[in-house]
Amino acid sequence: MPKVTFQRSNVSAEWDAVEDSLLDFAEAHGLDLDFGCRVGNCTACQQKLISGEVEYQFDHGAVADEGKILLCCSIPKTDVVIDA
Repeated sequence: MPKVTFQRSNVSAEWDAVEDSLLDFAEAHGLDLDFGCRVGNCTACQQKLISGEVEYQFDHGAVADEGKILLCCSIPKTDVVIDA
């Protein structure tokens, strides 16, 4: 299982695939991050991906800024470090 690290929050845990997205995973580990639509249309949940790779679970309407990911519709493919 990949390890997910939220660097600024100093939270790190192994991905367990119980949650549907990195946003849900963050919330399950006590983080209070911005979000709007939860379906990848508003970009409110975008965060900088410091390292690693994610995959998107479904087609989404918004495009994250360069070097950032949409937490609401992505899951880790590898160990990831997110600037959150």
